[in-house]
Amino acid sequence: MFYFPYQFAVLMTNMQQLIFTLLLIFALKTRLVSRSIYKLPRLGNYSRHQLSVLSLAFLTLYTVAFLLLTMKSGGLWDWLSNIRHSYISKREGNGIYYAGALSFLSISYFFRGISCRSSRYFTAVSVMYFSFVYVLGSKGFLLLFFVFYLIIIWKLGTVNIERMILFGMPVVFLVMLINFFSQQDSIDLSSIIEYFDYYPNAAKYYNDYFSGAIDLFGGKVLLSSLWEYVPRGLFPAKPHVYGALYIVEHYYPGGAESGNTPAFYGGVSEFADFGVFGVLAQAILNPGVFIYATALHYVFKQQVFLKTEVHTGRSLLVCLLIFAPAFGTFIPVGLLLLFLVLLFLYARFILLFIPVLRLAASVPPYD
Repeated sequence: MFYFPYQFAVLMTNMQQLIFTLLLIFALKTRLVSRSIYKLPRLGNYSRHQLSVLSLAFLTLYTVAFLLLTMKSGGLWDWLSNIRHSYISKREGNGIYYAGALSFLSISYFFRGISCRSSRYFTAVSVMYFSFVYVLGSKGFLLLFFVFYLIIIWKLGTVNIERMILFGMPVVFLVMLINFFSQQDSIDLSSIIEYFDYYPNAAKYYNDYFSGAIDLFGGKVLLSSLWEYVPRGLFPAKPHVYGALYIVEHYYPGGAESGNTPAFYGGVSEFADFGVFGVLAQAILNPGVFIYATALHYVFKQQVFLKTEVHTGRSLLVCLLIFAPAFGTFIPVGLLLLFLVLLFLYARFILLFIPVLRLAASVPPYD
């Protein structure tokens, strides 16, 4: 049955994707994209062994961040006793620890995959990483980690990738269902279908807009989204309602403060300020298109991802942004640049610190 608000939400999404695709094709044909990446320094060379060391170092950071997250939200056992509930209701005020844990785990898994030569070893270690991402509570993150696993298996070329998809996907889907139904009173197919339908909330919004029940925000959503750059842990007075959460609060009063924030797809957050013009403007003026095009051109033109022995820091940085599963999620773009600088400094410190420790251990004690 044709329902105009629902179809309008689909139309807004298709329009955003079409503009992104056209801009990406245009960007890939420009000299700016093909040359700009080489203005970045090489940032040193990294061997497989060094990447393995860094993988362990970032896994340690994940452990610290996750433990801090659980300590701030009722304890480790309380989190693990109902993981899905913890993910939904206990991240509020602790987002800096959650975002850190997720990105640190993503970086660790990325370095482990890049440095690995054996598909059997990587499969075994991936089971461990899947369990680590599972306790973070999101089904989508688990799927992203599995996709990265498939990419590395394809890169190694020692296992039939079709067979891995055939046997691996049902297992991952089953785990996702266990996560999903841990918060449901009953198990039925309709609830699964409704969960993966992204447009009912958007259709409700557009129906209210076209019937005059809700007005445009006139820039309030866009301007207040700057609060995303302020961690609540450092500024407790940060408002609970800002950016796209104004729309959530309109339909689910108190949802933003409780952490229960249903998603509004279909270009709603872009439409909410200035209507269709806002959707078009934000899609066209998206600098991420050119950054993504630059990274794609560098990775696939130079085939840096397929290298097996030595990687430059520049190639690792670009591949990290493209392939690392869920890296940078919940971190605003501006802060992500600072985050990358801090990660690089941490990596350099680890690689310099370990040889110093080995040298100190090799020196005989003074007698």
